[in-house]
Amino acid sequence: MDVLKEGLLKVDPGLFLWTVITFAVLFLILWKAAWKPIVDALDARAEKVRSDIENAEMMRIEAEKQLAQHKEMMDKANAEVAAIIAEGKADAERVRSGIIEKANAEAKELSEKVKKEIEMAKDKALAEIQAEVVTLSTEMAAKIIAKNLNPEDQKKLVEDAISKIGTVQ
Repeated sequence: MDVLKEGLLKVDPGLFLWTVITFAVLFLILWKAAWKPIVDALDARAEKVRSDIENAEMMRIEAEKQLAQHKEMMDKANAEVAAIIAEGKADAERVRSGIIEKANAEAKELSEKVKKEIEMAKDKALAEIQAEVVTLSTEMAAKIIAKNLNPEDQKKLVEDAISKIGTVQ
């Protein structure tokens, strides 16, 4: 209760002097022992943060470069794919045209061959008919000469010859 009588704000010069000396000694000790390591630690931390930011920026720039390279490679690959597809289509079109051309040539050749065979068969048939007509005419002439025929007999011979010619065709 003595504190209440004397007051809380009463300054004792001896205590004040020892408090200042203690504070100054403690401050010097902390200045020498703790202040420098704390400042060094803070400086090191600040340097590390700055270094990390610079590294992050360099990594971002590198990532952007790699992204640009990757995009360029993808564009190049897409262009190559498009070129390969176009070349494949062109090759397929050439092959298709070649096949169609070959088929048309073969069809034309076959058609001409068939026409020649038909023409030859027609010529052969006409030759056979002509030979048959000559033979029949000769036979008729021989029969007519061999006997004197009346008009009805001649008519009958001609009709027989004509019917023979019709069966040959």
